[in-house]
Amino acid sequence: MGYVEESKGKRHGAGRKSGIKGMLLVLILCCTALLLAGFRGEGEKESSQIAQLKKSLPLLTSLGKSVTVPGSPLRLVLKWQGEFNGDGLEAGVTATNLSDDLGLGETSREDGGEHLTYRSAADRAGLQTTMFWSELGNGRSYVIVTLETPDLLNTPDLQAEAEEAGAKLRKIGIAAEWNTSLQGAAKEQEDPQKALLLTEQNMYAQLPDLKVQESYEDETTASHTYSTSALLHSVISGNHEVVLQTAIHQDAKEGSSRVTIGLPLITIEY
Repeated sequence: MGYVEESKGKRHGAGRKSGIKGMLLVLILCCTALLLAGFRGEGEKESSQIAQLKKSLPLLTSLGKSVTVPGSPLRLVLKWQGEFNGDGLEAGVTATNLSDDLGLGETSREDGGEHLTYRSAADRAGLQTTMFWSELGNGRSYVIVTLETPDLLNTPDLQAEAEEAGAKLRKIGIAAEWNTSLQGAAKEQEDPQKALLLTEQNMYAQLPDLKVQESYEDETTASHTYSTSALLHSVISGNHEVVLQTAIHQDAKEGSSRVTIGLPLITIEY
């Protein structure tokens, strides 16, 4: 698990040998401002967001199949996230309505901590959908809707559900952006650095102009971030505009390696 920092030390936390030896949790909420600031087309219309998602998810699925052990499950996590502007009463009502509209369970409200939050979740046909809504103060809330499946190839409704979730967020005034990560058993079981290079050879067939913009490696992890004309949904990382990140992590206990691919960046543990 872990994540790769941005250039000049911003995203290389996965490489620290102390502590958890390169296995860190990506806390997406903590870095929300930086992540959203980098997404291209902040004012994009919903049609453009959905169009990018329609193209990106099938491509990610195809890439995942090409770099993982044949027949092994592909875990996929897709997140829609954005801000809602409205006072506390309006935010609470809207959060409950959104949860109902998404077909989730009863919304729980938590008053403890620094922010008032609302949560709900539901499991349907191998797909888990969750809503997290946090009031930030000054009439602002931050909202994350996550769709996750442990077996993408046996979850045919994910594409439609993901598009519908984004449309429902836009409907209530949240200009949500998406990011998604896929994970599975790596086909290449060499040391992480060599395995990553071999993994990229399989990716070049579908992304011939794939260009490495940033890289990171340590004893158990290797990761690259890339640019390519095949994908448009991008984020600014350091001095580069990137659209894709790949990582190989070697699990010493299991004696095997895991591959993770993120669009435009990896936002889950690897």
